[in-house]
Amino acid sequence: MKAIKDFKHLESYTKIIKDKLIKELWEMVYKPMFKILDMKAQNEDDVIIGALKGGVIYYENGGFKSREKFSNRLSQALIKLGARYDRWEKSYKIAIEDLPREIWESIKLSIQKAQQKLAHINAFLQYVEMNLDQIIEAMLFHKEVITVLDDVGNKIQKNVQRVNILDFDFTQDQKEEIARNYVSNMKLYIKNWAAKRIPEMRRKVAQAVLEGYREIDVQKMLENEYGIMERKAKFLAQNETSIMLAQIKKVHYSAMGFDSFMWHTVLDARERPLHRMLNGKIFRFDDPPVIDERTGQKGLPGETYNCRCDLTPIMSDSAFYNTNQNAAREELKQYDKVMTNV
Repeated sequence: MKAIKDFKHLESYTKIIKDKLIKELWEMVYKPMFKILDMKAQNEDDVIIGALKGGVIYYENGGFKSREKFSNRLSQALIKLGARYDRWEKSYKIAIEDLPREIWESIKLSIQKAQQKLAHINAFLQYVEMNLDQIIEAMLFHKEVITVLDDVGNKIQKNVQRVNILDFDFTQDQKEEIARNYVSNMKLYIKNWAAKRIPEMRRKVAQAVLEGYREIDVQKMLENEYGIMERKAKFLAQNETSIMLAQIKKVHYSAMGFDSFMWHTVLDARERPLHRMLNGKIFRFDDPPVIDERTGQKGLPGETYNCRCDLTPIMSDSAFYNTNQNAAREELKQYDKVMTNV
């Protein structure tokens, strides 16, 4: 019997895909909306008017509020104007009839600009919703998948050289096909997810309009949605890459003569009870165990949602596999030095 140390699903594999996915979604969906808001103070002799024109501050419920922390210069200008700071509402209170005409005009102008910005964002979201298929299809991360596949192939080749086993590798055409399938599946998941999030963003923009063209609400919404997107991108990259690598392992190891594998579970109290029961057991690649009791799905470590398990490939005969798993585990200990040093 022969066994080799399996390559690990490195965090870098997930990061390569995740970073590219986030970059594509940022450029095509989120960046244009943040650019529309682009809240920066304008160069004005009057610091209050400049902040109003730039959308840095706004007037609401009898006071000036800021999208960020009030600067010392702005605070001093508002106090000089006669405003008093309300620490509960975090605003400088002053009645609208006490405002100079030029500031009141700037407030009206800032509301008009907010109307235009929110209308522009709503139109952009409508465009994204109508052209979602084309936008998702234009995303490019094929090269990143090939990078992962090449690194995996190199690690397997290094491992098998230690135990004098003939290596197997995918041809470039096979790698391209794997990458195309991966990208196609990923794009489908992204499209289904985005098809739910885009209408939700449009609803929140409409709500901001009803509440008086509150740019601050839209800004916070976009920041929150961007955070949701980042987490979703990480989940998809981790989950889909794990599934892809599990399938690659099966092809690689089977082609090299490894017919079986030992299941290894990360025992940290976060593992699935079913996968904890699989820990240390030996299965054939062509007859893997049930990995999801709800669906009856069978598969390898990593082929179900958020599975962190891995395996040790084993080269053995079927009789050995069927009747002597305890002996197999003992014999695997003889390879511990090899597996530890690879």
